[in-house]
Amino acid sequence: MMPGTSCQLETSDDFEWNTLMEVHHEPIEKNYQLLEEIGKGQFAIVRKCKEIKTSALYAAKIMRKRRVARGVAAADIAREAGLLARLRHPNIVSLYKVIDTGTTVVLLLELITGGELFHWTPSGETEAAHVVRQVLMALSHLHSHQVAHLDIKPENILLSTPPPMPSIKLIDLGLSHRLVPGSEHRALFGTPEFVAPEIVNYEPLSLGTDLWAVGVLTYILLSGASPFLGEDKQETYANVAACQYQFDNEYFNNVSEIAKDFIRSLLIKDPKERGSAESCLKHPWILTESEAPQGLGGAMISAVRRGCVEAVSQLLLQGAPLNIRDSKEDTLLHIACEVGDEGMTILLIESGIDLDIPNKHGLTALHVAARHGHINLVRHLCLAGCDVDKTNRGIRADVTAIKYGYPDIANLLDKLRNPNQRENYIRQLQPTHRPIDRLHIRLLGHCASGKSSLINSLKSGIFSFGFFRRSRSQNCSAKREPSIELDVTSKHGSLSFEYSDSEYEGTQGVEWSRGNVGGECVFWELCGREEFLASYHYVLTFQQPAVHLITVSLREPLTVQLQQIKFWLQFILDRINPSNVGFGGKCNDVKVILVGTYAPEPLAPNSNGGNLLAPLLPFLKDFTSILGEEPQMVALDATNPSSPGLKLLRSYLNNARMEFLESALVWTGLAEAWRSYVQSLEVPPLMLTQEEFLNEVRRINPLVCLEHCRHLGLQLQNLGECILLPGNLIVLSPEWFWQDVLNWQLSPDQRGRLGGRTTGVYTLEDFQARCPCPAAQALQALQAVNLCVPCEVDDDEVEYEIPCLNLVERLPGLWEPWKPCSNALPHAGLRLCPEEAPLYHLTAIFTHLQAQLRKITQTWDPLNSDLYQWWRGSKLCLGPCESIITFEEEEHSCVEIQVRGPRGSSAQCFALLSVILDAMDTTIELVAPGMLLERHWLSPSQLREYDEVIHSWAPGTIISALIDKSLEEATLKNPLNDRQETVWEIVGCGLPLVENYVPGPKQPVKYIKPAVQRRLAQMLDPPDHHGRDWCLLAVRLGLGDRVAQLDSTVDSPTLRLLNCAGAECTVGSLVQQLRALDREDAVHLLLTYTPIYVLLMSVDSETGSNLSR
Repeated sequence: MMPGTSCQLETSDDFEWNTLMEVHHEPIEKNYQLLEEIGKGQFAIVRKCKEIKTSALYAAKIMRKRRVARGVAAADIAREAGLLARLRHPNIVSLYKVIDTGTTVVLLLELITGGELFHWTPSGETEAAHVVRQVLMALSHLHSHQVAHLDIKPENILLSTPPPMPSIKLIDLGLSHRLVPGSEHRALFGTPEFVAPEIVNYEPLSLGTDLWAVGVLTYILLSGASPFLGEDKQETYANVAACQYQFDNEYFNNVSEIAKDFIRSLLIKDPKERGSAESCLKHPWILTESEAPQGLGGAMISAVRRGCVEAVSQLLLQGAPLNIRDSKEDTLLHIACEVGDEGMTILLIESGIDLDIPNKHGLTALHVAARHGHINLVRHLCLAGCDVDKTNRGIRADVTAIKYGYPDIANLLDKLRNPNQRENYIRQLQPTHRPIDRLHIRLLGHCASGKSSLINSLKSGIFSFGFFRRSRSQNCSAKREPSIELDVTSKHGSLSFEYSDSEYEGTQGVEWSRGNVGGECVFWELCGREEFLASYHYVLTFQQPAVHLITVSLREPLTVQLQQIKFWLQFILDRINPSNVGFGGKCNDVKVILVGTYAPEPLAPNSNGGNLLAPLLPFLKDFTSILGEEPQMVALDATNPSSPGLKLLRSYLNNARMEFLESALVWTGLAEAWRSYVQSLEVPPLMLTQEEFLNEVRRINPLVCLEHCRHLGLQLQNLGECILLPGNLIVLSPEWFWQDVLNWQLSPDQRGRLGGRTTGVYTLEDFQARCPCPAAQALQALQAVNLCVPCEVDDDEVEYEIPCLNLVERLPGLWEPWKPCSNALPHAGLRLCPEEAPLYHLTAIFTHLQAQLRKITQTWDPLNSDLYQWWRGSKLCLGPCESIITFEEEEHSCVEIQVRGPRGSSAQCFALLSVILDAMDTTIELVAPGMLLERHWLSPSQLREYDEVIHSWAPGTIISALIDKSLEEATLKNPLNDRQETVWEIVGCGLPLVENYVPGPKQPVKYIKPAVQRRLAQMLDPPDHHGRDWCLLAVRLGLGDRVAQLDSTVDSPTLRLLNCAGAECTVGSLVQQLRALDREDAVHLLLTYTPIYVLLMSVDSETGSNLSR
């Protein structure tokens, strides 16, 4: 690879340089001369530039990278560059190079000098259809990759050849978005004249959104008038939303009916009825300008040129020829390699196309790819077995690469000249049949519950006696007196995370180790201390499947054992994404075993001691989704490797290993080669970016592409030898990540090193003073797991806020009462709490909420906003409005949010409250996607009066009042001041009720939260003795004819039922039917977690809501 260039590994959910080309890290002035400015945007300018070496002209789009708050987000830059590189097409502007200068990113684009379509008017329908056809061809190519342009307008269409029949190019993919099937994307952007109704109504976008803009474009080209343009933006939006337009005779007197029909077929309010770009190309008005059909061969050539992978796949299924040539004697592979279409090249190779056929100039596909600098295509061709020594008039492809300025390709081909070495490289990338059978075992439990002893016993085998003791010998006759004991007067029951034994040397944070229990295992021991709970979400979510062992000391009273087991079961359940739900709400790929430690010895003959935990089972029915109908339990002496319980546990672990093997990844030679390579390094790397990882892997095998690296990362993570973090980071030393980064920072023993920095805010130098490893890498890792936020102080200095290290006490006077006012000032508030052990479950969440609030405020104007944070509290101000978010431990053990503002600020207060609740939703999604929080709303009348005790209404009370009434009609009585307050007064901050706000019970059942759906499946899927299960519910909902179709013992029939129910089946009607079945458990669940209100995007919308509270 050339110095100064790089390419990063691709991941599915984070920013990456997924451009299918190298990213050059160098000053642009090194190889290019910047000329005059030819375009300008908010954060980007476009300048003509000339390559110094060749004098070739390009358009340089220069975008300033966002540093925390200002500039273009790195993900947005990467998305635009990636789309331009991947989706090459004759009617889309070409991307030649990506240059990262450090502060800016430069996209070197094709220079188009014909001007904008905006400045050209066609003389007739023939010319207009010619242009529209090209726009549709470009969109067809984008849409075949599920990419919507979302900004079609004349200014974004350039003429690449002169009129009257010009060729056009689509430009500016800055707003483009890949619309993944099954997901929803909403946005409010675009030029008012060209936006579709779904944008105005904030409904989910689709590929049909582009076709609406094509209809508007065609209308303008044929008439010179705009169909929806009003006197102002609001009128324009109203016209679009109502789909109000007409063909005025003044403009359309000479326009054919077939042209009008084409426009009508696109300007349809329902995007599903607009058809597709491909169907539009078959419209008679467009076909009059099309070439005559050329058979399947011609269609194949056309589809390959347009980059339509799906179309080529369909044509191949229909029997289209593969080894055909176009008029220039180029094969399909030549065409794909010339434009750099990697997806098409892979498809053609996998379909069996001949690799070494020369064109009329004697060039093979390898020559073409080398000539145009497409190194990834060269890799694919070589991996498929092309002849690297084949010549064109005696010239090999590597010589061609040198001639055209691509020495990296030449070096690659030179390494592949040796056939034995080339075969070795190819074999390394081929999967074997050997599964990776390394079992991940996570141990969770309170301090002194025997986790470390259990790991030592499991590792030691049945023939080892005498063990390392973390503290004094367990054989000591004196009984321990831990501080975990039942305290019936405690607000939090018997659950505690304190341990008072001064001789106890406990685990710190997460301890990671390897061992062998019937095969190789990776042990993750999670410390039972409160301070580390905020870091465990990534342990429990990054690697599945896995076995979870919950340990509890049998020396504790049964009440304490129950509290601890329920806490850790809920902790695990909260961190499992509720999207993968099986029958009965079962969480697939998650296995939990309950382990009672310090069992009395000897046990009864032939007993594994499981009956010691049996009294707890009746209280664990809510956790059958992870425990199963027959929970696996073991009671053992963790210090005795010959304990019957330990033998049983080993058998459980071996059974889990065999069960998980069915879906395990398999080994590749590349994984073996990488492990050998790392062992040979004198100083192995601790953490690499994807770019650095890709470069390192290519030292081993130059044929490696992005997909190979991604698969290698997953293999290493399954082996327990790396951790894939968000933000394109690969941690190659798990011990370093957990011990030197997370455990060190969170350990209470290290807080003495804070010095005067108790605010949790550090410069890089300050942080290094308290960090045992390079601070830059540690901070990068902390950011990836949402424990650290960079804050830009000025243009040259960045500070890092770590909320979990913020020990500042709350300042007095932060929420002083305002003077009484004759007008009711906007006030609102609520308390958020989980159903069980709210104190400790929220402890793991609150610091992440503070980090999320800091991220949000960095995009705001600092002159109009402020965020001050302290230990377990934040005060957020926006304009004249104030809010305070506190973690209340003493009385309610909840997160309490209060918002207030002066007269006339109701809308701003409501918006501020929405921002905070959105921040909490995002935090839950990141840290505990399965967690459910009850929302208890506070009395606004008492908030205004600053009463010491403020009444709150449970969510079930509010939702019950809304079943048959509107937000303004439903009233609730405050028993503390005897006032009647409407629900909208409670939640609306004094804002007048808007038509689109409707009660939560009126939302369709298909939009019930996934975590609630999982609980419903757990309740309603199992057969009920009286028939009160999903089957009878389906009959009562009018879906009796679909019972057989919905029935399943693998998937959840309840979830199938909810997904197929129509929009008329609302939460309110579901509650009524469940009450008729006497299923009060399910009714209580829905009443507790249904949002108070939803904001529908349009009055007649069936697409649900984007805002629910």
